[in-house]
Amino acid sequence: MNKILQKLVMLQDLDYMIDEVKSKDVKIVQKKMGLKIKGDEKLHDARKALEQKIPPKVLSKYYKLMERFGRAVAPVVDNKCMGCYVTLPKRLSIRELGNRELRNCERCGRFLYWV
Repeated sequence: MNKILQKLVMLQDLDYMIDEVKSKDVKIVQKKMGLKIKGDEKLHDARKALEQKIPPKVLSKYYKLMERFGRAVAPVVDNKCMGCYVTLPKRLSIRELGNRELRNCERCGRFLYWV
């Protein structure tokens, strides 16, 4: 898999983990169970470190996609972008080559990775 694409997937996962830790519902459940999740600072530190390894132009596009869709990176399953469910053109559909380059869906613009 392309290294930048791999970092984008990890960044998106970290963003979701940070959001989950901040969620009021999660805090209520934690309080009821007598638990407290620690380490959210480590998630933020890991996110900052990862951000620095992504080119600024790609990171800027990532933020725009996250703001617009809530998900900037989408898997491709059965030759369909799982972000917008459009069938991809044949020239983008080669699975073996798909993850070697950073590619975007022609319809929604999300970064794509083949599974």
